[in-house]
Amino acid sequence: MIKILFILTSIFALGGANDINIDTTFGEAKKSHKHMLIFLHKPHCGYCERMIEFTLTDEKIEKKIKNNFIFVDIDTGNSGEVIFDGFKGSKKEFAEDLGYNFYPSSVFVDSDKEEVYAVAGYKDENDYLTILRFVESSSYENMSIDDFKKSE
Repeated sequence: MIKILFILTSIFALGGANDINIDTTFGEAKKSHKHMLIFLHKPHCGYCERMIEFTLTDEKIEKKIKNNFIFVDIDTGNSGEVIFDGFKGSKKEFAEDLGYNFYPSSVFVDSDKEEVYAVAGYKDENDYLTILRFVESSSYENMSIDDFKKSE
């Protein structure tokens, strides 16, 4: 279905078949100075399915994510545990622990395991590309997303 999600999800599936140990990827994130993009979604969510089918498979989006982010795909309807910065529990519990129970949600974490930006809800290709550029450039440190959009 989605080659980037399949490829990148397989990188993070450690332990049980559906377990995700995010902590193990932070060495790579820190070394490469990349942000982590945690994509939270659930089954039977029309907006999630639309974002997966159209936004995340857009050629520009796929390239930007592949080159500039560590991608973690978390389907909260799937079994398995998530391990991250002292948290260990189900995928749904992980999303709730982060404070996100609205799907889809994209949570951006820096190489120090700090959440730096997050956005909930469906985003089309153009909006999502802007968000990726905003986070990649660390512009969140100096301005709001609205100011960033005006500066582009």
